[in-house]
Amino acid sequence: MKILVVSPYRGIGDLIFHLPLFRYLSKKFKTKINLITVHNTKAKYILKKEKTISKIIYGNFNRQQILKKIVNLTSEINKFKSDLAVLTASSKRLRTSLLISNAKKKIYFSKLNEGDLSKYIYKETKKKFQISKLEKNYELNLNIRSNKNNKKNIFLNIDSFHNQNNWGQENYLKLISRLLKKKYKLFINFSPKNKEKFNLVLNKFKNKSNTIFTYKKNFNKVLQIIQECNYIIGNESGPICIGAALRKKILSIYNPLTTHKSSKIIYKKIKYINSRNVSSKSIQKKILKFLN
Repeated sequence: MKILVVSPYRGIGDLIFHLPLFRYLSKKFKTKINLITVHNTKAKYILKKEKTISKIIYGNFNRQQILKKIVNLTSEINKFKSDLAVLTASSKRLRTSLLISNAKKKIYFSKLNEGDLSKYIYKETKKKFQISKLEKNYELNLNIRSNKNNKKNIFLNIDSFHNQNNWGQENYLKLISRLLKKKYKLFINFSPKNKEKFNLVLNKFKNKSNTIFTYKKNFNKVLQIIQECNYIIGNESGPICIGAALRKKILSIYNPLTTHKSSKIIYKKIKYINSRNVSSKSIQKKILKFLN
């Protein structure tokens, strides 16, 4: 039995939301899953030790040159000669590639009516495979060599994929200063492409002995750092989801106008702060209290 899952979603968290689907399919059909996804998900790093996954291919799912993209995706799907191919989206152009492919059985998810993608993936998996109860197993075992968790190590994620959820650079400037006074070691994370957005933070703290910036490090090293940190703090985003899947102590800052508390489906023990309803000064205090 050859099974293929096509996931066009771009976030790291979006990938982790698929774990119950991968694990269900692998267990039901007693085989490993092939996956076509987006390179932004870092799937080849995050799923490297996932026993349910066989092969991962990065595809191009953007809307430019649609006809060409349909042909290319169909070609990628055809390479697997799947007995079952599952598209975890309802996009017509992606659906077209699936329907004209050589996969023997084809399943695609319904129209996205659920605003929270984590819940959508979970609900559609249950619906499409007629499962009364789907195990919510999102734990990751990265199997990366790392030192024991240090109670003073904090992975501070000041970025987010679309930036609209960011708590703000000025707020993090104040927070970092307060954390350094308390002798915490900070691993400050943001995407390399967003370096200019965080120049103030970078310039102010780059020479501090207790701050390490992660934007130049390869992703495998970033994963190792997350494993070695006791706390993961910052904007609701991919690193928060990774920390949740690794069962870390997590405080997630989110804006409900732009972002759901999606990481909660991964790990219920995450602490959340609504940046729209709570003042920046109060958020600072809550973070310090969380660490104590």
